[in-house]
Amino acid sequence: MQQSPKNKIIQEAWELIKDDINLKKMYFIPGLLSILFLTILLVYQSIYTYVVIFHQKEKALEIILAFFHSHYAIQIIILFIIFLIIYIFLSPIFEWWLIRYIFKKSEWKAITPWEALSLGVYKFFPLFKYSNLFSEFKFISVFNGYLFIIRMFDGQYINIITYVFIVLFILSSMINIVVIYAKYIIVIENKNVYKSLAKSMKLTVVSFATTLKLYFIMFILNTRVIINFIIFLAFPIAIITLITIITSKIFLTITIILLSIIFIIFIFFLWYLSWTLEVFKNAIWFFAYKNATIKLHKIEEETK
Repeated sequence: MQQSPKNKIIQEAWELIKDDINLKKMYFIPGLLSILFLTILLVYQSIYTYVVIFHQKEKALEIILAFFHSHYAIQIIILFIIFLIIYIFLSPIFEWWLIRYIFKKSEWKAITPWEALSLGVYKFFPLFKYSNLFSEFKFISVFNGYLFIIRMFDGQYINIITYVFIVLFILSSMINIVVIYAKYIIVIENKNVYKSLAKSMKLTVVSFATTLKLYFIMFILNTRVIINFIIFLAFPIAIITLITIITSKIFLTITIILLSIIFIIFIFFLWYLSWTLEVFKNAIWFFAYKNATIKLHKIEEETK
């Protein structure tokens, strides 16, 4: 029985990356940066949500003002800005490296991870430009914007806001599907951003069914962000509940320590999952790009 294109692409991607030690070593840094960024974002969202739920905006403002007047505020802000700059610039470099490395490996061409990385540094700008153009259409960006707007209006007009963001989510999904192959064209075919976007639209059209199925699978994987947010939100509630229920200080201390250890283990698991999935997702979309390119070439040959 012949495999469907979707299943074949997923299998090829898994076979390519499953035993590659170089991928695991080299993608350690971007994986770590990504989970640190996600952790900061989720902590911020969780704290802000609690401030709104418990109507503690004035107290939160006092704490923020006290922080800005503290002697360590400038150091923390500078460190955060440095981290943000590193994250923004290193992400496209390592993404370029990853796509190039997967492409060369699939073609059985010799390239070391360090050679691919050096090329990523040299040619990162087009991918950096692409990332900046479409970063706001990512699921996490839309979800983050939704939470921010709801909090800004104190939960009022939640139905209207939800409907608006459902429309925005559908539009962002359509845009993501259309441009999904652009970064692979940028890296593999060395085309500029706009030519890559034009070709990506063609590839999506000729391989629409497979692209849509794969995008749906990726969307399910990306919903882990919501699960992570719920866990970040639930952890402080669990601690507060234990403090009110458990009267023994020793037992309470032991319980909080155990919960904290479990939470830290969860953070490490989140980092490993994010790192592994990012590599796997890029491999899947590379083989989808390859499959769609073959289809496009056949159609162009037939219509000559």
